[in-house]
Amino acid sequence: MYTTHFVTNADLQTAYYDIGKGEPLLLVHGFTGSKLDFLNQLAWFSEHSRLIAYDQRGHGESTNRGPYSLSQLATDLVSLLDTLEIPTCHILGHSLGGMVVLRAILAHPDRFKSLLLMDTAPGAMGLFDEKTRDRLNNMVTKDGCQALVASMRGQPQPPSVQRGIDFLGEHEHWRRIRVKLEQMDPKAFADLGGELANQAEVTAALDQISIPTTVIVGADDSPFLNPSRLMTERIMDAELVVIAHAAHSPQYENPEDWRAAVDAHLARAHSL
Repeated sequence: MYTTHFVTNADLQTAYYDIGKGEPLLLVHGFTGSKLDFLNQLAWFSEHSRLIAYDQRGHGESTNRGPYSLSQLATDLVSLLDTLEIPTCHILGHSLGGMVVLRAILAHPDRFKSLLLMDTAPGAMGLFDEKTRDRLNNMVTKDGCQALVASMRGQPQPPSVQRGIDFLGEHEHWRRIRVKLEQMDPKAFADLGGELANQAEVTAALDQISIPTTVIVGADDSPFLNPSRLMTERIMDAELVVIAHAAHSPQYENPEDWRAAVDAHLARAHSL
């Protein structure tokens, strides 16, 4: 297990892992996630990169305090880089984290050397209908986000997702989910869930991104396949990598191919 560091930036305390040497690679987790989502991959890259995986506002061990919006999380990201005195970095954003990263890059293009977008989208993702979203929000407001674990465990797991569970082990997979949900602010769940469903499109601005970009998506992550193709078409220097036998978390579900894709991206970025 890696040491968790804490730093105060803006109006919150941010928890993060910081390992390895070399050019910094910032890892930004998704909705209901945390820095734990990258835990098993840090050592792989740490010989050549400085890996920083942090908990976004309302998640993990960072401060549970609003406002919770994509724009606020993008501001937090840049504030963290300032506080850690990192002038430029490579960056990977997963799911909601990718949406945050896009906004940070569009606002501060000079801060980023290259971009990895993983299972994310440039616009609204209506993954739940409004009635379901209201029901889930009421549940977590009453009983905390950990109340979601029972229903999640009761769902059948498709083969690609089961690969991720097998990679971590059944007990560890569900332990991490419980920890992440216990740590998450119910208001962050409600507010950021609304952001996912109603966010403003940034598609029209994607042609402003000129740094080397790799768009990664699991072959079985159906909702994110077309958005991934769209981002690849619109971003100037973008390549698309579809990870076979993987869904929304290819770093678990097919870690070998995911690592190869990230390695290839960093090699391409360093060669320029």
